Amino acid sequence: MHIYYNAERIKRSMKHMTRLTGISLAFMNTERKYLCQCCPKDNFCAAIQKDPKEEKNCWNSDYRLLDACESSLQTESHLCHAGLFDAVVPVIKSGVLVGYFVPGRIRIPNSTLPESFRSDPHLTALWNELPCYTPEQIESLKALLPNILSEDAIVIKHGDLASEMANYMKEHLAEKMDLDFLCKAFFISKNTLYRIFRNHYNTTAQQYLTDLRMERAKHLLTETEMTIAEVAIAVGIEDYHYFCRVFTRHAGIAPGAFRRGTQE
Repeated sequence: MHIYYNAERIKRSMKHMTRLTGISLAFMNTERKYLCQCCPKDNFCAAIQKDPKEEKNCWNSDYRLLDACESSLQTESHLCHAGLFDAVVPVIKSGVLVGYFVPGRIRIPNSTLPESFRSDPHLTALWNELPCYTPEQIESLKALLPNILSEDAIVIKHGDLASEMANYMKEHLAEKMDLDFLCKAFFISKNTLYRIFRNHYNTTAQQYLTDLRMERAKHLLTETEMTIAEVAIAVGIEDYHYFCRVFTRHAGIAPGAFRRGTQE
């Protein structure tokens, strides 16, 4: 099983929610890596996190909630060390946990800024500007969060991702294709792309793609009357001279000589 994330679509949805509510929103994948963070300007949390000790306290708070959320598959919340309402909301699709919403920057009625922060007038001013929600309103927000994503923002596939990507490369060799293109097509990071090809094919995605192109080029040079320039374009390389260099490095012989050798 693999989960595809359209990070741009998720971020767009969360930006709208942030503008509407004034709260910060972050989305983490199942590996607990942030795919996007939407924070209004003059962020109280960002201000206190300038202190490394406070930043560590914030991360510890988030990880406690993430651990509890992963275990319960329910929304988990508490008041953090800075006196703010903190929550982690599981995003579940087709019965599968696919990520976490992490809303923040929320005060609840009658909450106060902890005494350890009150000596800083800037923090006090930021605190007073934070959005304030009642527990009932917060429950409504928590219920709304998992539903703000469109259907194709997160896609679950149960096939073998390595095979899917290899087949995709084979079927689209004539198209302009690089690592950024592949990452966007499959909603994965470059690190994930690297790991998949290293684990399954003991090579990089770029080298795998190059090998596919050169093997296709060999076939076209042998079985068709296409010019070398046409062969280059047919395997997704528009630069003739670059194609010749790559082919020679791959086959140990220039494309013209390769064609002549197969015809003798």
